[in-house]
Amino acid sequence: MLPPLLLVVSTLALCCVLGPHQASCQVVNPASTLECHRREYSYKVTKTDGEGRLCWDVVKVMSCWGRCDSNEISDWRFPYKRSFHPVCLHDTRVLMRTVLKNCEPDVEPGTDTYEYLHALSCRCAVCKSSEASCEGLRYRGQRSGSFFGTGR
Repeated sequence: MLPPLLLVVSTLALCCVLGPHQASCQVVNPASTLECHRREYSYKVTKTDGEGRLCWDVVKVMSCWGRCDSNEISDWRFPYKRSFHPVCLHDTRVLMRTVLKNCEPDVEPGTDTYEYLHALSCRCAVCKSSEASCEGLRYRGQRSGSFFGTGR
């Protein structure tokens, strides 16, 4: 049997926001939140030079996570509804650059440099395909946004 406090903490998510000038933590219940939050994600980045030599590292990125309130209202005109389905997106962001620490010998200069978008703030907004991948969950394997898979 888990102690009551441990049980409560295990059902909530702790979102810590660490910015250049701030450090704050807030408890977020992922089952009930209808807000957009910043969250740190870690992923492996690999870049290849013209000769096939690799540089790689694990990069920590502040991105956006959460749910947004949406609605549909019936309408007499086709498609017989008015939809408003916002998604959690970067509100303000900055282009960051990092140096990949693990490189094969003699890689071409610049292969060890990786650029990515760092979320400074997040908001619920209608998805713009010019800024994000708006296809939905069924297309997760083939993201089309310029932010993903650019190898920069």
